[in-house]
Amino acid sequence: MLLDALKDFSWHNEPFNVRFSEEGMIVETQPHTDFWQNHRHNFQKDDGHFFYQNCPPVFSLDIKWHAENPGNFTQCGIMVRHNEFNWAKAGILCASKDQPQMGSVVTVAGQSDWASAPLETCPADIWYRLSCQNGDCVLSYSLDGRQYQRLRLFYLNSDNGLKAGAYACSPQESSFSCTLENIAFK
Repeated sequence: MLLDALKDFSWHNEPFNVRFSEEGMIVETQPHTDFWQNHRHNFQKDDGHFFYQNCPPVFSLDIKWHAENPGNFTQCGIMVRHNEFNWAKAGILCASKDQPQMGSVVTVAGQSDWASAPLETCPADIWYRLSCQNGDCVLSYSLDGRQYQRLRLFYLNSDNGLKAGAYACSPQESSFSCTLENIAFK
């Protein structure tokens, strides 16, 4: 990953430990971080780590993460965001080593939902693709970097612009190390 490609990116909740290697940008998440909104039950979490760029009305984003030995509920994936009450994310979620899932969350007006699909294994490498056209978005993922599975279609208000990029978080006690190997807008 070239550092020049990252010059237009910013952090929302930058982690304390970010470093670069030949493989990419290594992110170590802080414990107890997540993105989730539920105003009815007075539960808001907006302290996960989000590495983003402001987006035009029409864009496509490809991301590749590498993560070995994820902990319970740790995540690294792709995110698009209007504000803290309107956003979407997709990432691998391992509730336990025996139950890896591809999960997605769409949050509208401060209410998060959650959809998941089981995976056979928790892969070390995962590719994500997000395509948006004036708020109409498609999230996809790939286990080999060639064939993508559509995960979710949704609408996200983009009147004041969207931010898109990579996210990582650790909702429970432990931190989590993952490597962002590629991030590219089209």
